[in-house]
Amino acid sequence: MTLRAIAIDIEINSTKLLKGISLELTPGKLLGVLGPNGAGKSTLLKALSGDLSPTHGTITLDDIPLQKWQSINLAKRRAVMPQASQLVFPFSAHDVVAMGRWPYEKLCSPFINRLAVEKAMILAGIKHLADRPYPVLSGGEKQRVQLARTLTQSIGLTGDTETKFLLLDEPTAGLDIAHQHAVLAAAKKQCKERGTAGLAILHDLNQAAQYCDSIAIISNGTLISNGPTPEVMEPELLSDIFSCNISRSIDSTSSTPVFLSSI
Repeated sequence: MTLRAIAIDIEINSTKLLKGISLELTPGKLLGVLGPNGAGKSTLLKALSGDLSPTHGTITLDDIPLQKWQSINLAKRRAVMPQASQLVFPFSAHDVVAMGRWPYEKLCSPFINRLAVEKAMILAGIKHLADRPYPVLSGGEKQRVQLARTLTQSIGLTGDTETKFLLLDEPTAGLDIAHQHAVLAAAKKQCKERGTAGLAILHDLNQAAQYCDSIAIISNGTLISNGPTPEVMEPELLSDIFSCNISRSIDSTSSTPVFLSSI
């Protein structure tokens, strides 16, 4: 059971934003999507979420074309965290997170739904914000509330064996360093412990190397490389893609790769 893009093109106003991209999400793994600004990363996420239909090619969920899924059934399988979420009504942070349980509202007891919300808020580190009005939160706090909303949606039902999909568009934007790590650690934990298939659009090479099981690199709407993180994140390729000098060393304490860049 997977979410798969098969040779998709996306063209808007005679401009090709994606060209012949094929990839799939793996249950239990977090895929990082890297690439320069304007490469087509967010367009790919919108296509995988069902918000954009490919001009050519197909996106399938469980081998069924995405456009054939009913909205309610699709919402039970994939949760999306966009780059920005506008919400001006004075809902509490808890209320916003609880919106992620909408697909399961009639399928679970109120207790189970409350438990899912609480688990997600703890995982995202925002339980202390529960009663705060969402509009007055800082940008970083809103990001973490939206992460918790997607996490509670992807928790699903008790005993549910269907793979869930977590799609995150720049989830660390606007966060301080500690919370960037906390967000990615939460997404990684959700994938590992619940068999969720995750995708995160990232800009920090070191965080991608630390948290992502595999990497897809996109440039000019084309998939340049896709595979296990250590194999894809080669300095020569990264230097070419990002038009700067990128070097790699190994941290002696954690044995993880460290990337440095210069012009």
